[in-house]
Amino acid sequence: MKLGSPEYLEEVKRRSNADATYCEMIKDEYESYTLVIQAEPKKGVNETLTVGFQVDHGQISDIWLGERPTTFTLVGPYGVWVDILRGKLGPNKAFTMRKLKIKGNFLQLLKGADSTIRWVEILRTIPTEFEGEYAQYNFEGQELEG
Repeated sequence: MKLGSPEYLEEVKRRSNADATYCEMIKDEYESYTLVIQAEPKKGVNETLTVGFQVDHGQISDIWLGERPTTFTLVGPYGVWVDILRGKLGPNKAFTMRKLKIKGNFLQLLKGADSTIRWVEILRTIPTEFEGEYAQYNFEGQELEG
């Protein structure tokens, strides 16, 4: 599935909500997120992709393409997101190294660091196709541990 496609987003929601560990980790959370995956035309990624989702007390209640007002906005080049999904760069390290720019309460975001790591592990289970030069990193998805 192509990263950010409607089918991909539905699969993200389905797999996230089916993961008991993740749902337990976010049971007290009511936050919304925008992920801005910036274009890299020199690497064959011509359009910026904006995705958002709502976490509502243990479930992802909504997921969408495009911009809406959210609690947090994370912005970074396409390649940084690919590195996170491939496991080459941890999401929290990306925050602290400023490879992802954050709008919203940074300390509050870091408080949810464990659930973020679990969520990325869930995303790695989804067969994913990338654009441009990053297509070499397409993956079939892997088994989720724990």
